Amino acid sequence: MPIVKMQQKSIYYDDIGHGSVILFVHPPGMGRKTFQNQIPLEKVCRLILPDLSGHGDSPSAETNISVQTFVEELEAIRKQINVESIYLFGYSAGGIIVQEYALQFPNHVKGVILSGGYPKVTTEILKSEHLIGVYLALHFPKFLAKILSLSHFREKKMQEDLYTHILKANQHIWAALYHEALAYDCTSKIDQLNAPLMLLYGTRTDYINHHVQLYSKIIDTEIHFIKAGHQLPTKKFRKVNHCIEQFIQKHQ
Repeated sequence: MPIVKMQQKSIYYDDIGHGSVILFVHPPGMGRKTFQNQIPLEKVCRLILPDLSGHGDSPSAETNISVQTFVEELEAIRKQINVESIYLFGYSAGGIIVQEYALQFPNHVKGVILSGGYPKVTTEILKSEHLIGVYLALHFPKFLAKILSLSHFREKKMQEDLYTHILKANQHIWAALYHEALAYDCTSKIDQLNAPLMLLYGTRTDYINHHVQLYSKIIDTEIHFIKAGHQLPTKKFRKVNHCIEQFIQKHQ
């Protein structure tokens, strides 16, 4: 497994397939095992699947983390794989890191895909989910890992793999990333996003897909509403993978 060494820490990632590069960013706690069902895309593109620091196989004892911490990790990975520009896929709260990277490094981004993404938390239910995530990550990590693994995969083996992977996370970094996502707000500059954007939302989670209206100022936006809940990359992976493949073919 490739490793990026930076600031006395190691960032592990999977590098699979060939072609246009798409880097996937996971939500708090979950790590790269979130994207097991995206691996078939290796036939049409090159997948970069990192564990952000403090997650999965990228251990970290840092306590002072921020969105910027993870943005810098994505940039370190891009430099190491020696590719000038990449596509980015951000799932749920992982989308805030993707958006911030795209705003800071526009020349290195070919396109942005957000699944259940938001530039700012604007609904009370989503706010509550973040706060509950903070509490459970700090006090009941096994319970939260079980909820996440069962809600994302139907197959027992995949559930077990994700559960085990989540429990490798540093609880404080896990909780801190929830905090960062809750505080993040790029609504004032989201229209500066200088890359094609695709938004994927589940029709059964109005408190999340409500955020689609915040992207209305961006002209080059493709939007898909999929009949499902929030867990699109895992529960509706065939549709998601098809959308990813079509998006890359359209913009490469």
